[in-house]
Amino acid sequence: MQLVAAVEDCGCEAVGPAFLVITALPIALHEQLDAALLDVYLIDQTVEPVADVLARRGIPFGFVTAYSRDHLPAAFQSRPCINKPFTDREIRSLITTLMGTA
Repeated sequence: MQLVAAVEDCGCEAVGPAFLVITALPIALHEQLDAALLDVYLIDQTVEPVADVLARRGIPFGFVTAYSRDHLPAAFQSRPCINKPFTDREIRSLITTLMGTA
């Protein structure tokens, strides 16, 4: 919920959160998204299928995770990543980067 609040404090509308890949995939496939913030692991599995969909759709995304960069899916290790615990300033910076307004 802290992440949702930080996103909304940036003037963005949060879609989600989704805690399962089965609920995250329809969002990634069908919602109009300007950018996405993903954790590496959701309750049921790695977020890699969601990241694959976002990449195919050309939607910028980054990771917000408690894991180190080497836990990111190999294809996405160059994506922006911040570690938990994060600050609101870090979330704002990541959103700014993803939105291309840096």
